[in-house]
Amino acid sequence: MSVLLLGACEEYYKPVINIVPGIMVVDSHVTNDPLQNFVKLTMTNSFYNTDPAVKLTGAKVMLLEAGGQIIFGSENTTGYFIFPETPVSGKKYLIRIDYNDDIYESDTVLMPPLPHIDSLYTRDLLVNGYQTDIYGAVTPTETPSRDICIDAPITSSLEYYRFSDRAVLQWVYNPPSAGPPLPTWFGWKSIHDNGLFNLAGPKDFRVSANIHQHSLMTLAYNSFTYLDFDGQIPAGWIMIIDQYGITKESYDFHLKLNQQLSASGNLFDPVQTQIYGNIHCVTTPGNLVLGYFDLNTYRQYRYYLNLGTGPDNQVVQRRLNRYLEIPEEGQHTDGTRPDFWEYN
Repeated sequence: MSVLLLGACEEYYKPVINIVPGIMVVDSHVTNDPLQNFVKLTMTNSFYNTDPAVKLTGAKVMLLEAGGQIIFGSENTTGYFIFPETPVSGKKYLIRIDYNDDIYESDTVLMPPLPHIDSLYTRDLLVNGYQTDIYGAVTPTETPSRDICIDAPITSSLEYYRFSDRAVLQWVYNPPSAGPPLPTWFGWKSIHDNGLFNLAGPKDFRVSANIHQHSLMTLAYNSFTYLDFDGQIPAGWIMIIDQYGITKESYDFHLKLNQQLSASGNLFDPVQTQIYGNIHCVTTPGNLVLGYFDLNTYRQYRYYLNLGTGPDNQVVQRRLNRYLEIPEEGQHTDGTRPDFWEYN
């Protein structure tokens, strides 16, 4: 018997894609908070180019009030514009960009009223998930957790919201010592939401006249799972909630982005399509521009939370009136607590 062995080499196919001129990308975020007002301009790269986006130079940016003043953007760094004044709730605005003898404008957007949270509360929740061992075997898991929820009003002038959340876990550590006791460490680290836009509106709460039991973030009772080394002891959470009052158009735009970002290749996932914004070229309508003029109102809330160890424990919760800067993570090893530190 003879055996014929066949060998084959594998070659990657790289289709030829025409290199087209870069397209302007407008990343805008305009609120009543001057620290959050910016317009960032970049240009797209070709398909195979992995370099960072090219910052656009030589542009002028303006924020125009309908029938009112013009607020000229100041170029803080290349392609990054800030505004010396903030827009006002109840008035309409658009952005205008002058670049290469062309004028780009957004749709006119009405600035909503300031957002508001009626109440924050927590509820017991069992989070189902999966865990893979070192051999690749997948087993289901159940994590006892606490769901952080809010209620917010729906009014004729403000029906839609977007939230961005950060939970700051405080921890302490007593370093071992063969001699005199060493200073206690006081540290912290940040836990963020799942990366999707957290949206709320009438479409999500058809059976209620208000936003009710809207989930912001879920935190495990076992805070030790978030820490980095043995000996660290959890010391409560500081919950930072950025709440934005948005328009229905902004809600729909970010909802489409969520649908694209969460698609995982399943049969019933939404079809990948181009999501168009509300900015267009006035002088040359054929010029494509990517981006969205997002005009929001903004308010921040902070709470201290001690979730206990399970559903039978009493949750310690109180609203904070201090808004000190809290870096993403850090530690004090000299025995001093950070200025923002909170207690039961």
